[in-house]
Amino acid sequence: MNLTCLKSGIWQVELRIPSDVRVVLGRTRFAQSTGTRDKRKASDKALPILTEWQQLIKTARQSPELIQTKPDRTFCLSEAAQGHDGRGDSSVWLDELKPSQAKLYDAIEWGEGVSLPTHMSEFIEVHYTRHRTQLEARRYILEATLFIHTLGDLNRGNAQRWISTEELKPLNERRAVKTMQKAVGFLSEYIEWLRYKGFVSQNLQNPFKDLHFSKQLARPRQYLPLSFDELCLLRQAAKDADDAVMVTYIDIGRFTGMRLSEIGELSKESIVVESGVRCFRVRPDAKTEASSNRLIPIASSLTTCVDLESLDLRGTGNAVGKRFGRLKRRGLKDGSTRQKCFHSIRKFVVTTLEQGGVAEGIAADLVGHEKPNITYNVYSGGSSIEQLSHAVRVLEGRQQII
Repeated sequence: MNLTCLKSGIWQVELRIPSDVRVVLGRTRFAQSTGTRDKRKASDKALPILTEWQQLIKTARQSPELIQTKPDRTFCLSEAAQGHDGRGDSSVWLDELKPSQAKLYDAIEWGEGVSLPTHMSEFIEVHYTRHRTQLEARRYILEATLFIHTLGDLNRGNAQRWISTEELKPLNERRAVKTMQKAVGFLSEYIEWLRYKGFVSQNLQNPFKDLHFSKQLARPRQYLPLSFDELCLLRQAAKDADDAVMVTYIDIGRFTGMRLSEIGELSKESIVVESGVRCFRVRPDAKTEASSNRLIPIASSLTTCVDLESLDLRGTGNAVGKRFGRLKRRGLKDGSTRQKCFHSIRKFVVTTLEQGGVAEGIAADLVGHEKPNITYNVYSGGSSIEQLSHAVRVLEGRQQII
């Protein structure tokens, strides 16, 4: 926190102005008395002051014409810079939401507080590099905002209320403990970053540390593999619905074991030749280190049902995942269970490889799993293209022509 104790014992909040905006603001630093000798109270009072100064600096960089000088030589944002509700940059995140998402926050009385997601974009940008992780962090921070509206509402009671609300949902709608723990982990990191940046008091106890997770939350359940008959049924249903993209996903999935998100990044540029064999190269930021950049030989059967020369599935994964959910609920007897999903195709592949006698280490390299022992996991350079190609041929041989 940028606090300085004056000779009078009163704490003053200060902020040095970056050199690139000093001409616009006409000074080198901001300084304002907190009016108190209590450092804790001074720290709390300093937060909104620092937030306002940081918003001024940001605006001075991007739109200096929006800075207005008051008669007392202090500064403020013009109405055009503040936006329709007067909350300035604290409402940018809300304006960027889809109307259906923004509607969730309509009933919230924001008051004068700084909304929880105000600094969300900056935090995510500097903390996470993988797009998937950035989306997850954003999703959970926005969700927590329904229970913790502003930075002033950050307390353990509100954080626990978020978890407790999940416990009250119908059993088939509750998320697993691990899912909620991951969500809380994102929020905990966000709060630590807010403290580091001085957006909240250094004395604030992180309300997301050591939360209680009730046994009422769903327990994690293993996905079930699809049978070959179920796979054929779903593929035919997608074909009958004239959903060519879905058919392509199913075909690639059953001959590679790739995750939905990995297939959703494929294009013709993903196809490379290694040791004379055409392969898919999985994106470099896949789910795990073992998954990233791996090579998967392309089954000859796949070339007859997928147009690889014009392949471009980028950005389709999320929509296909939702359509697959509806497809399996309509087409399978137990399709309503969460244990049957697109990931079940990956389970089908691994099951088929095991039943076909493929060594576990080769199967792990093909689907992007960590190897189970230190010798192969740490010291091995990985399976050869010939070994991986054999595994793919086993997959082909154990699937009848659809």
